[in-house]
Amino acid sequence: MKNLNYLQSSLSKMKLMAIMVLASVYSFAQDSTSKVVNTTTTTTKTEEFYTNPIYWVIGGLVLIIIIALFARGNGKKD
Repeated sequence: MKNLNYLQSSLSKMKLMAIMVLASVYSFAQDSTSKVVNTTTTTTKTEEFYTNPIYWVIGGLVLIIIIALFARGNGKKD
């Protein structure tokens, strides 16, 4: 009886191993050896407003004028 149980457990282990091997072969068969890679590169040139120096110059002048106006004050002394 002991030998029969050992034989059945060995057979079930071998069946399980065979199923696992077949499953792994099947999963590797899903990989394709020829891979197609399509790469498309499109570039667009956009210029932000802060990259243009004229905006920096105008912004600096406006800032200087605002600071001068605040520093000057009302000009009236009571």
